[in-house]
Amino acid sequence: MAELRDIPTNAIVFTVCNPRNNPQEDLEGLAASLGSEADPILPQPPLVVDRGDGTYQLLAGERRTQAAILRNWKTITCLVREPLDPVRTHRLRLVENLHRKELHPLDKATALKIAWLAANAEAMDIQEQAHVIMEQEQPPAQTLDALLNLLLEHDFSSTHPAVTWDTVLDGLGIDLNRASRKKLLAVLSIDAEVQEKARKLDMSEAALRAVSTLAKDDQTRLIDEITEEPELAGKTRRIARKVREGDSLDDALAEARGEGDELDHRHDYMPADDDSGDASDAVLALLEAANQVSAISGSLVETTGGQLAHLSSPWDEYALQAIQTITAALQPFGG
Repeated sequence: MAELRDIPTNAIVFTVCNPRNNPQEDLEGLAASLGSEADPILPQPPLVVDRGDGTYQLLAGERRTQAAILRNWKTITCLVREPLDPVRTHRLRLVENLHRKELHPLDKATALKIAWLAANAEAMDIQEQAHVIMEQEQPPAQTLDALLNLLLEHDFSSTHPAVTWDTVLDGLGIDLNRASRKKLLAVLSIDAEVQEKARKLDMSEAALRAVSTLAKDDQTRLIDEITEEPELAGKTRRIARKVREGDSLDDALAEARGEGDELDHRHDYMPADDDSGDASDAVLALLEAANQVSAISGSLVETTGGQLAHLSSPWDEYALQAIQTITAALQPFGG
């Protein structure tokens, strides 16, 4: 049973497991809306678990609690409940964050993928190992890597999962179609070290996807440049596009800054970066897919000598089905 209690703010323990990477962002406005400690305006109290030692582990409501602390509240009314298993705890934090201030695309993608992997771990009967991972006090990105490694050790297949993405998203009450989901998850292709830097920047999902198409060194350099010059964030897709087309990152950055009349301006017709470029996003996704297919195809040829019949069943059938699917998808373009 849950009950309301007035909890000392200094007894509340925060967690690095929160899907929101920067819960303290823009707290002033929220703090101003809380009223006073004597006459609070808190329609939804934070949710905590009594740890039995005089402290309380925060489950949901970190921004509200941080805002109260910002206003020097000594106590805050919280909803105290019994401990939850780590999967339910993660789902609760995820849902609460998704339905409030928009998560950073990297935080959102990471949290959703954790939920999907956790659901598959349960279906594969390895939920106890997954719970151990999710109970660790560590950033979500580390939890994601550990969960993925666990599932792969138990022959998890992302193309034939025990629990589909649609099932997980429906359970979370999230309306995210397949195309939008794949576009969001593409941001996780950014190198892990670069992700940590990018999480601190105000970058759109489309800009982050563009970064993910670059080599690691260029990802690092571009994010460092955007950190120094935040106005470059709005030109990320154009910069990445020029690099993929053969320009050096230095030239692409110079062009984005408008430096040098001698630079090649053959792409001046390109529109400014925004999130409405569905066609260009589709082309970017197609380029990424082409690179992946090329790499996978080369590996397959090397191991089979170019003969799918050399694969054991049912992998020969899966490979043939995949090739047929790719071929059919390219038919409208004469592929």
